[in-house]
Amino acid sequence: MERDISVLRREKLAELIRQEGSQSGVARKIDTDPSYLSQIMSAKGRRNVGEALARRIEERFNKKPGWMDSGFSSDSTPYMEVSQDMGDSLDDFVLIPHYTAAASMGPGEAQPDDDQINGHLAFKNVWLKKRRLNPRFLTVIDAVGDSMHPTISNGDVLLVDLRQKEPIDNRIFVLRMEDQLYAKRLQKRPNHIINIHSDNPLSPPFEINLENSEGVDIIGRVIWAGKDL
Repeated sequence: MERDISVLRREKLAELIRQEGSQSGVARKIDTDPSYLSQIMSAKGRRNVGEALARRIEERFNKKPGWMDSGFSSDSTPYMEVSQDMGDSLDDFVLIPHYTAAASMGPGEAQPDDDQINGHLAFKNVWLKKRRLNPRFLTVIDAVGDSMHPTISNGDVLLVDLRQKEPIDNRIFVLRMEDQLYAKRLQKRPNHIINIHSDNPLSPPFEINLENSEGVDIIGRVIWAGKDL
C-alpha cells in the first residue's frame, strides 16, 4: 500500500510541476531544494513524498487535505511541458516534438514551408504503451478555430499519429488541403469518397474524392486532445 501512495504522490507532484512550468517553481513554493524534487521524480526512486511534505504541498497549492493521496487518473494528464531544469523527472517520459504548424478547425491554417519544432512535450511512457503508440511516429500540433467544438477547442494540444493515414469512420484526422492543415472528422463513402465533418453544427460538411483530388493528403490521426479521441 505504501508503494501505491508513493506512486500517487509522485504523479500529483508531476502534475503540479507541469502546471507551474518548472520544477524549481514548485520547489520555491514549498520551500524545498530543487535537487530534492529531482530525486523524488527520478525513476530510480531515491526519495518519496513523505507525509509532512505531502501536507505542505497541499497547503501551499491550496489543495484540500488528502489531495496528494486521492485517486489519480494518469490518462487525464499524460504529458507535461519540458523545462530546462526538469532533470531526472523525465525518466518516465518520452519527448514528442511540438511543431509550429497548427491544424485549423475553421478556414484553414497555412502550413509553413519548413515546419519547425517549437519545443517538446513529455508524454508518459506507460500512457503511450497502453495505447500501443510508437513515439517515433508521433507529433504534437496546436488546434486553431472552433469548428470542432466541443470535441476540440481553440488552443488545444493535438497528439497526432503519423502512421495512421487510412480513413476510419467517425475518427478525427489532420488533413492537408492546398497547403493548409485541418482537423476534421472523416466518414468513408463508396468510390473513394470521404465526407468531411465538423462537430460544430454551424460548419457544414463537404466531400472529397481521395483518388481525384490533387493536393489533398491525410497527415495522421488525432489520438488525443485533452482526452482520448
